[in-house]
Amino acid sequence: MKNIPSFISEISDEMVNAAISAFQNEKFILGESVFKFEEEFAKYIGTKYAIAVNSGSSAIQLSLMSLGLKKDADVITSTNSFVASANTIKMANGNPILADIHESDGNINIDGIEKSVDAIVPVHIYGNPCDFKKIREFADEGEIPIVEDACQAHGATFDGKKVGALGDLGCFSFYPTKNMTVGGDGGMVTTDNEDLAKIVTSLRDNGRNETNRALHERLGFTMRLNTINAAIGRVELRELDRKNKRRQEIYNLYKKNLKQDILLSTNPNGESVFHQIVIKHEKRDEIKEHLDKNGISTIIHYPIPIHKQPIYLEQNLSLPISEDFSKKILSLPSYPQLLDDDIIRICEKMNQVI
Repeated sequence: MKNIPSFISEISDEMVNAAISAFQNEKFILGESVFKFEEEFAKYIGTKYAIAVNSGSSAIQLSLMSLGLKKDADVITSTNSFVASANTIKMANGNPILADIHESDGNINIDGIEKSVDAIVPVHIYGNPCDFKKIREFADEGEIPIVEDACQAHGATFDGKKVGALGDLGCFSFYPTKNMTVGGDGGMVTTDNEDLAKIVTSLRDNGRNETNRALHERLGFTMRLNTINAAIGRVELRELDRKNKRRQEIYNLYKKNLKQDILLSTNPNGESVFHQIVIKHEKRDEIKEHLDKNGISTIIHYPIPIHKQPIYLEQNLSLPISEDFSKKILSLPSYPQLLDDDIIRICEKMNQVI
């Protein structure tokens, strides 16, 4: 029986050749490939600027720091996300305000937020754009900035515009399991604001002055993206739309072959890129166990909401929708190399339980 893993990394000859070429011909740090990658990524997203950094977490942290928020500024984000969505707010000296979610798709629900806040970090979870119309209305009413956590949503759109170009800043991750990678950790900040772009560029490089590298104007970090990683990222960016199209095909096959409609909803005003294809079912644990016994690996994103993580228990929050949601969701294999026959087999095994 063929095993079906939850994820498979893809290493193409073009990726290898790009890495070798950058290694042999460019500076290891801030080589030509970094600046070309930034230019190409900004063009793809539809922003004026893109700043390459060493992770998605760094992208969010530096974006928040560039805004000059006051100490202990209240910043909203979703409890249904990787913990870095909240941790980065703390690292930027802010106070995470964790919001509950919509049970239909797992995206942030700000309807219950009544207090005045200083910024918002909406997460486009699973590659599905959140309801950005409501986010924009909320931000405009409070006159607060928006930092998009688009770490799972490379190429997703809302109202015809790519995520990462909707708010004041957009943040992307190139971790190996994302829709595109750089052959390791990496991230990108996107923005149309020249001043914010300059601050992020300085912050990623130890607070250096734009024109005189001997001058350090602010407290910064070593958060640059390596040249070799950028060279790989340029190859991956060229393949992104093709891979996203395959993920859409995989989603459609699951939808067609599952006997119950248990896939999470997608935003009717946007296009998901299906970073994760997620089901929600009362028998989640039974389904997962049955698939495991049949050589099919799955993952739960996320088994513990952020507000229930040990470092956030002091907030003493009750967010019932996300707490219930975390007990029912399961991420199915969804990588582009997955064969149609594999998807049909997964559905057949799931249909024996649901």
